[in-house]
Amino acid sequence: MSDNIPASQRRMAKGTLFGYRVRKHIGDGAWSRVYEVEDVKSHTAYALKHVISEGEKEDRYLDQLRAEWDIGSKLDHPAIRKLVALEHQGAWLARNARDLGLVMELVDAAPLSEQKRPPMPECIKIFRDVAGALSHMHSKGFVHADMKPLNILYTDDRRTKVIDLGQAAKSGTMKARLQGSPGFIAPEQATEARSEKNAKGKDTKQYEPVTELTDVFNFGATMYWILTRLHSPATQHTPTAKTLVLPPERLGPGTPIHQADRSVPEQLSVLIQDSLEKLPTRRKPMSWVLSQLEELAAQMPMPAHA
Repeated sequence: MSDNIPASQRRMAKGTLFGYRVRKHIGDGAWSRVYEVEDVKSHTAYALKHVISEGEKEDRYLDQLRAEWDIGSKLDHPAIRKLVALEHQGAWLARNARDLGLVMELVDAAPLSEQKRPPMPECIKIFRDVAGALSHMHSKGFVHADMKPLNILYTDDRRTKVIDLGQAAKSGTMKARLQGSPGFIAPEQATEARSEKNAKGKDTKQYEPVTELTDVFNFGATMYWILTRLHSPATQHTPTAKTLVLPPERLGPGTPIHQADRSVPEQLSVLIQDSLEKLPTRRKPMSWVLSQLEELAAQMPMPAHA
């Protein structure tokens, strides 16, 4: 349970939210609480992310939830968690509300960050599914901008779901804050482009644009971690990098994963290295990453369930 939650939300453990019956609390995020809920008319189960702002500092979490809905409602891919509705209380319009609920597809699965490494054929399938999801986002003009193992759910029946579009944005967006997760963030996400004055005369930072190639780096770092349970040396550029687990010498800079773990196909190892290029212009597009993973999946088919 997170302490970074308003007291009003910490008390909400039963009853109803936005007309949905609350079944149970299933997790917490940044200034949000997630519940399993039930539509009282259809008896369909959903996940509901609840955010309350108690002041100006917390309004950005409302903005993130609105952005998640604005972008997620435009996507339709089997490996992206479906968004159902954006509910609000206390205002006529959702854009003015300070109490929002995002109703989402309920996925009964733990994130990959909490699971043991799946067998290699399943890893390749998961990577292919995620690359397909990101390619779909890119085709719509959006980037995820926060790809990491925590944002990938993998079910017992081998379904992959990319979640959490709270930092997603239109391709080419220059963020006003350093956003992303240590160990997975791309160099351009941590590079300040310029400072500007905002409407109140305060200095504000602008970071380098996030693009489809930012997702390629985030995804490369994600694949690296899933296979090794270590952060790639290529991610040691963020202000919080000192908190990361540094890889042992055998996986130091430039050392391909397949040389330390023979179960990793060389083609996959090279693909990950190419995705972790410091300069975005040296990375291959997600469509190429997807084609490589589809080729690997064909070479290493999944065994049937026992």
